[in-house]
Amino acid sequence: MEDVRKELDDVKSELEKLKSEYQIKTQLSESLKKAYNEQSLKFEEAKQKIEKLTRDLNVKSEEIVEARQISEKLESCLHEKELSHGHLSSVNENLKADFRQKLQNLEEEKRVLVLALDEVTARNKELEQNVCASNQEIVGIRKLLLVTEKKCFESEQRALEAKELRQRDDVVLQLEEENRNVQDQLKWKKEQFKHLEEAHKGLQDQFQINKEEWEEEKSALLEEISSLQTNLDSQTRILEGLRTRLEACNQALVHEESRRKLLEIQVSEFESRFDNVYAQCEEEKSKIEAFTVQRNEEIGKLRNTLGLKETLAKEMEFKIVHLKQENQELMESLKELREEQIRNAGVTALNKLRNKLRGLEQVHRSCSTNLKEKESEWFSQIEKMKGDISSYKSELNCKEEQMKKLHLDLESCYSVVDILNEEISILLTVFKSELSEAYSITFNANAEMQVCNKEKEDKLSLLTAELEMKSSNVDNVYLELSQEHKKVEALMKRLEPLELMEKQKVLLEEELQQHKRMLQESCEYQSHLKDQLLQMEIATNDEKGDVSEALEKANLELAGKIHETTQLKHQLQHWESNAERLTACVEEKQETCRQMENLLLALKHEKESLICILKEQERKIEDLKQHILSLESRVVAKMKDMEVILREKKNLAQIVNEKDSCVENLQNNITRLNQECRRRESEAATLARLEAEKAFVQEKETLLKSMDEKEHSVKTLHLLIVSLEQDLTSAVISSFSAVVENQVKIDVLTEALKKSKHLADIETEEKNKIIFDLEREICSSRHRLNHQEESLLYMKQEVEKLQDLLETNRLETEKLMDEQGRMEGIVKQHMYEKGLLVQDIMKLSTEREETFNNFEEICNKIGELSTDDAEMMQILGKMLQMSEEATGPAMDLVVHNKLYNSTSKNPETLFSATANKLQASNDERPPLKEVNL
Repeated sequence: MEDVRKELDDVKSELEKLKSEYQIKTQLSESLKKAYNEQSLKFEEAKQKIEKLTRDLNVKSEEIVEARQISEKLESCLHEKELSHGHLSSVNENLKADFRQKLQNLEEEKRVLVLALDEVTARNKELEQNVCASNQEIVGIRKLLLVTEKKCFESEQRALEAKELRQRDDVVLQLEEENRNVQDQLKWKKEQFKHLEEAHKGLQDQFQINKEEWEEEKSALLEEISSLQTNLDSQTRILEGLRTRLEACNQALVHEESRRKLLEIQVSEFESRFDNVYAQCEEEKSKIEAFTVQRNEEIGKLRNTLGLKETLAKEMEFKIVHLKQENQELMESLKELREEQIRNAGVTALNKLRNKLRGLEQVHRSCSTNLKEKESEWFSQIEKMKGDISSYKSELNCKEEQMKKLHLDLESCYSVVDILNEEISILLTVFKSELSEAYSITFNANAEMQVCNKEKEDKLSLLTAELEMKSSNVDNVYLELSQEHKKVEALMKRLEPLELMEKQKVLLEEELQQHKRMLQESCEYQSHLKDQLLQMEIATNDEKGDVSEALEKANLELAGKIHETTQLKHQLQHWESNAERLTACVEEKQETCRQMENLLLALKHEKESLICILKEQERKIEDLKQHILSLESRVVAKMKDMEVILREKKNLAQIVNEKDSCVENLQNNITRLNQECRRRESEAATLARLEAEKAFVQEKETLLKSMDEKEHSVKTLHLLIVSLEQDLTSAVISSFSAVVENQVKIDVLTEALKKSKHLADIETEEKNKIIFDLEREICSSRHRLNHQEESLLYMKQEVEKLQDLLETNRLETEKLMDEQGRMEGIVKQHMYEKGLLVQDIMKLSTEREETFNNFEEICNKIGELSTDDAEMMQILGKMLQMSEEATGPAMDLVVHNKLYNSTSKNPETLFSATANKLQASNDERPPLKEVNL
């Protein structure tokens, strides 16, 4: 009995241990239930997020459709732009051809004018040589006249010596009278000669002054001609620069068209890829929905299995309670056995104990078999769940990779489109600015050309009037030379617009070179930015690849539903960020589309303005053609004037020849006079001889008287000689009546010079006007400089804007780097959480193994208890045999009836208690009931 008590005490202690272990396991099961409930809530949240993502994907698909429509609209707009660009290129080529023809015509006109100038200069040189020759001839004639005067003086002396003998008194009286007359004439002629010398000196001074002025004007004209030539060269250079610039623009446009075509091809390829990806996404969405349905079904199954497990656990609890009650009954039976042993009535109790122990053994065996079956089922279900989870993870990883690739493709497409839009906008702005500047420059140049042409026409009209006045008033060679100089000035002034055109061309070439340099610098800067962006994209792609590899490794290492939920959270966050980025990209695209529409409208307006400008230029070209025709007509008139001048030169040559003939006639007359003087001397000698023979006697008487008178007569003869010399000078003067006529012409020339002075005053006024116009041009050039400074400021502002854009891009890159760092931090957090989850899983696995070990120990203990029960049964059997041998059947029946009644009551109470517990457990809410609903 003491052994039985000890064993019962041991059984009680073991039961208490089992109870404590059972409580611990119930706590673990409750914690597992809580964890499962939390996982189910997380799974529901993940489902909701997946639904949100599906909605976002639908919205994004709609946005993509809208973006496609916008891209189609942009393609149509680009096609229209291509057509307009082709039209503009054709118009530009036509303008180039017209401009080339005009340049050729202007060059031919320039050559003709240069040839005319060369001819005029040659003619002027010939005229100057002729004038010098005529002057030399006049000097020679003067020398001959002096020689003839000396000869006449000698002849007169001889005649006087011959006449002294014959006509003394008469000659003396006549000589005295003639001397008086001659003296009066000499006084008058001396005064007249002095006046003529003074007039001649004044005319020479005026001639020298006019000559100096003409030389200055000639030098000024030569300088103007050189400046006009330089202007023509500069304008030709400007035109060549414009041609090269237009060719470069055409090449750039062709390059842009090729790039645009390539981009269209790339866009079409991206669209096809996007369609394929979109179809794949839809297929994957359908698969995901199927997987979600399967998961829901599996979750329902798991819930059902959990319900079954909960029922089984409740049954186990019920059985444990039943076992406790049986143990209590056994204790009571043991007490009864003790009492019966005391009363010698323990046989029936032993039989009952045997039956109960056999029932307990069967219950333990059935429980162990049920536990093993359930464990095997649980292991198989866990393995299935692990396989499903791994398959789901692999599918999710594949889909994530596909989504990442799609996002990268979309981002690359968006970046390419943004870059192209930026390049197109920059090129359009540069092209617009260049066109506007070129058209403004051409417009200003045309306006200036018109103003200069008007001023020059006025000047030419005034100069032509002056030339007509001078040609009508002046007939001399010097005035003809002045007319020729003025004609040359007119021609040079006609060449001035060409020089202005050349200067404007040089300025345009310089501006074009500056703009080209700016374009090259902007292109280099854009290429540098593109290289930086490509490097950043490569770096980001590499970092994304590294992150994706790390995530893939982490995803492969992760296991369990907790990791799935964290992964789903990460994916949801990534998708939300991608959705935000896509929305931002769509908004940016919409803004770019709006900007493109505005640019298209601006281009249309600019097109219209360009068409108007082209029409105006055509009109101006027609006006210039008419002006060229008028200039040609004027050149023809000037050529006619030159022919008239040549004719006048021929007439002057004839006049010079006539003068030469007159000089020869004078020489012949002088020789004839010499011959007459000799004849008269011979006649006088013969008459003197006769009269001398007759009056020799008388003269001898009168010789003495006449000796005194002869001295007086000698004096008178000297006076007569002087008078004769004066007469000869008067004869010379009379012979030079042409000189007097020339003096009259000189007076006329003085009047003409006065008129020329008046015209010079008019010219000074015109020069003042020209100076005023030049000041205006300087003001206009200052305005141009101000305009250029404003354009430079605008370019600086554009550069600052570009710098601001670069800073914004840099800030965006920094933000992206910060986001990347944040994502890396999140990845590290996820890795850390993953490690914690792995540790928790290891702990749970160890706890599960411990629970299995505890179950095995419990089973072993139950087996040991069953063996102990068998031994107890054997002992009880022996005790029953001993008691049967000792007691009789009557007592046996009485005791058996009592025990039966007690046992019958006890099962009823037990079954009623178990039923009440089951009802209470059914009345309570089972776990996951709402979820199952």
